[in-house]
Formats: sequence, C-alpha cells, structure tokens
Amino acid sequence: MPAPTPQRSAELSAARSARIALITLTAINLLNYLDRYLVAGIVAPLKEHFGASDSDIGLLTSVFLLVYMCASPIFGLLARKASRTLLLGAGVLLWSVATIGSGLVNTMMQLLIARAVVGVGEAAYATVGPALLADHFKPEKRAAMLSIFYAAIPIGTALSYIASGLISGAWGWRAVFLAGGIPGILLGLLCLYLKDPPRGQHDEVAQARAATKWTARHAQLRESLAFLWRSREFLVATSGYALFTFAFGALAVWMPYFLQSVRGWSESASTTLFGIVIVSTGFAGTLGGGFIAKRLGGESHTNMRICTMCMVIAAPAAFVALVSTTDWIIVAALIVSSTFSFATQGPVNAVIINSVGSSLRALAIGASVLVIHLLGDVPSPWIVGTISQSTSASGGGLGLGLTVVPAAMLLAAVAWSFGWRR
Repeated sequence: MPAPTPQRSAELSAARSARIALITLTAINLLNYLDRYLVAGIVAPLKEHFGASDSDIGLLTSVFLLVYMCASPIFGLLARKASRTLLLGAGVLLWSVATIGSGLVNTMMQLLIARAVVGVGEAAYATVGPALLADHFKPEKRAAMLSIFYAAIPIGTALSYIASGLISGAWGWRAVFLAGGIPGILLGLLCLYLKDPPRGQHDEVAQARAATKWTARHAQLRESLAFLWRSREFLVATSGYALFTFAFGALAVWMPYFLQSVRGWSESASTTLFGIVIVSTGFAGTLGGGFIAKRLGGESHTNMRICTMCMVIAAPAAFVALVSTTDWIIVAALIVSSTFSFATQGPVNAVIINSVGSSLRALAIGASVLVIHLLGDVPSPWIVGTISQSTSASGGGLGLGLTVVPAAMLLAAVAWSFGWRR
C-alpha cells in the first residue's frame, strides 16, 4: 500500500483533531448542564436547610445566569486573539472548583456567591467552545456537528436530575455539588491539549457566502457590534432563542418540584422520571433536528422554519402537561414537548454561527448568550417563583406560574417565522 501523500496526511490529522475536539467538548457540555441543573434536583432539601422560599430558589438560579450572561461577551472578545484552548481549560477548572465550593457553604448568601462564580467559568466554555468547534468543520457540516454537541444538553440535564435526587437521598445535598464538581477538574486539564485550529480555516472555501460576511479581523468593537445589530439572521435567530430559553429555563427549574408539590409525586419519582424524559427526548430530538436540517440543505431560512414548526408542536404539548392530572398524559405530553423543543438546538445555533464571518463568531455566540439569558432563563425562574408565591393563597400557585412556559414557546415560533418567511 503506497504511503499517504503529505496533503492526505494533513487531512487525516485534521479530521482526527476535529473528532477529538468534538468528543471532548461534547463531554464537557454534558458536564456543563449537569452542573447547571443540580439546584433544580434538590429544591426541597435546600428550602429545608436554608429556610428558603420559592423566590429565593428562583433567585439562586437567576444570579448564576445573570453572571453567566454578563461574562459571555467578555470571553467572546478575549477569544478573538487569545488562546481558545487556554480559555476553555481555565473556565472549566473555575466552574468545577466553584461547584465543589457550593457543597461547603453554610449560608444562602455564600451559596449565591459560589453559584455566581460557576457562571463565570461556564461563560468561558459556552462562548469559546462552539466557535472553536466551528473552525474544525466545514459550513455545510456545522448543523449536524452542533446537533451532536448540543445533544449533551439533555443528557447532562437528565443526569443532573437523576443523580442529584439519588445522591441527596443517600448522602445529603452537599454531596451533590461535590460529585458534580470533581470530574470537571480532569476535563479542564484535558482542554489544554486540544488543537486550536486557524480561525475561519474552512470559510474561505465558501467564497460566495464568505464575501457577504464581516471578516475583518481587527474591526473595532463598535463596528463589530454594529454589524451584529444589522444582521437580520442573527437578530431573528437570537430573539426566538431568547423566548425558547425563557420557557425551558422555567420548566427545567420548577417542573420536578411542580410534580412533587402539585401532583403529589415523590421526590425520587419526579426527578428520576423527568430526567429520563429529558435525556431520551433530548438526545433523539437534538440529533433529529440536526439530521433534518442537513437533509434539507442547512440554509438559515430552512433552519428557522424547522425551529418554528417545532415550537408550534411543543407549546400546546407543554400546556397539556401542566393542566392534566393524569400521570400518563403528563408524561406523554412532556415527551412530545421536550422532543420538539430540543430539535431546535442544532438549527438555531447553526444560524447564529453562520450569520457572521470567522472573526466575529465567538463574539456573536457571546452576544447571543447575553441576550438569551438576559431575556430568557435569568428572569423566568424568579418570575415563576414569584407568581407561585403571590398567588398561592388564592389557589394559583406554581401551576399558574408555569403557564408562562407554553406562552413563551408560541412567541418563539412567531419570532422564528419571520426568519423563514423572509
């Protein structure tokens, strides 16, 4: 067998580096979301230990996300010139240490501070990771690649619910944070050995598309942000994503506790079953959405049409899950709503990444993270908790608060419909 040519060897090496990066960053993304929803699985123990109200628990999540969204654009700017693998490793290590610290606190204020530091570390990873992956793959493969990457979200979220419920029941809530933080130390160190590919190395191939994008590497911040503001692709995709994040953020924090307090399920049953629903539907939905987007060509208007149709189905299913009192109907409705919700992840993130040139990709991701959390899951857990607390005496309670979920999903469908119709 003849020896491979230098060009072929380089291609094989690049493909191997891309696979390693995808596997590593997908594993970290799984851990990212496992850490993010640890609080949602131990709401009852935290309320009992700290004497916290529903509003306090909602604020705990909102503080984390507030810091996370504010730090994301900063790391997006740093990633334009700094080593992206170094930023990744530092971010993962920081959030892992802070998660371990969350299990050692003695007051609610200390826990709030620890979760805020977690937000800083996660911002580094969530902003830089997708941009680095995008430079490993050609534009036509990014929707499918991102679907694999974002398929870790439901798996990590589900593991968080299941593990937190089981660990808390066996060893207490402090052990939940310790178990969630230790694996990140190893993964953070592994980031330092990943290859940081040249920025935009595959975008020059698609010259017809790249010519319409902003590719100046040394543009001033004001010019860069102005371009994002003028990009209709970016604005429409991010607006719908913010509304979706508002809905999913509230559902992820409060649904297990809703099943316990309103429907009478046990703590272990609610967290375990909700986790199973999230992991199974999320994995199938995320990969399915990416596969459909790839088969239909992966263009931005097509991706946003997929997102619109998914939300049109997910919204009424979420409403049925909230109002039904029959267990099997609740589970079936959650399955439908979650499957179609997760199917939007690959397509919408592909739109955001492809809406700008390579030099602005990390900044675009950072800006979108800022917007979707500022308008999405930063306020929604606190809003739902406040509605629950203020209406519980009149019979509204948590069930009334969670009705904002299907409403926000329908608004997301409206926002994304502007993208594919134009």
